Amino acid sequence: MFLVPSVLGRLIVLKRLLKRLRNKSLAKLEIKKNIIWLASYPKSGNTWFRSFITALKNRGEVNINDLKTEGIFSSKISLEDNLDVDADDVRSTQIDIFKRLALTYQSSISEEKNFFKIHDLYSLSEFDNKPIVPIESTFAAIYFVRNPLDVSISMANHNGQSIDQVIEKVMGNPLASISKNSKFLQHQFPQWIGTWNNHVVSWKQVDSFPVYFVRYEDMKQSPKETFTDILHNIGYEASELEINRALEAAKFENLKQQEQEFGFRERPGSSKSFFNKGEMGQWKEQLTKSQIDKIKQINEPMMREFGYWED
Repeated sequence: MFLVPSVLGRLIVLKRLLKRLRNKSLAKLEIKKNIIWLASYPKSGNTWFRSFITALKNRGEVNINDLKTEGIFSSKISLEDNLDVDADDVRSTQIDIFKRLALTYQSSISEEKNFFKIHDLYSLSEFDNKPIVPIESTFAAIYFVRNPLDVSISMANHNGQSIDQVIEKVMGNPLASISKNSKFLQHQFPQWIGTWNNHVVSWKQVDSFPVYFVRYEDMKQSPKETFTDILHNIGYEASELEINRALEAAKFENLKQQEQEFGFRERPGSSKSFFNKGEMGQWKEQLTKSQIDKIKQINEPMMREFGYWED
């Protein structure tokens, strides 16, 4: 069998992509600042807010398997649909560039705000030293932050791991990534998330567009005020009636019931349920002192800043 040399193969892929981009007239499209990032460390309320936005768009109806947001930044399918290229042909050194191109195209042909979920730690690409997201198309970001002590419990359920494994391999690992094993998540590119503290810090340091931080605990304790403030910050108009109706539809209990009845396509095979408990302060009963101390040692600066520190 004749194998195409890697350099030649790379040129073929790039030539194919450029031709398809010309057909889509990307260069002629007006760049619109309409992307709103729904950023978070995993298991911090991102899906809850996406369900809320869906309910606003659907007059109070939510189907968790048909959320009306634009998917996740790491999606291979999104890249393939927007650029008409096989994601598996894209070399690792080109992924960041291709993802930016794909979302720039998608936002440019849209007349509405585009809500993209993102779990990636905010960083500059190691391949071209540019931000991993297309800042020219970005309007703002909403960052959902949750007590890492509770995150560890939800993540253990989500990943099918023990809490100790989550602390060691994920929340305490600066190089932690998700979707790295294509055997389990073949439709997403790897996402570098690092430690909880580093993830929060990375988004706090963004100065290219506004980033609005929202605590999961405030979403739980004062949903109407918190969700209304979020909409105000991003310029999304909705009446009090529409907000109340959307909040009712997106209640955790309703989303969990839907998953029990119909399943949830975003649930990984390693997890028994995506919507587990969604509680605050469960760490007080479920974590050992050793586990608490390890999480606090790793994440102290941001835990103190967001009011999660208890002596």
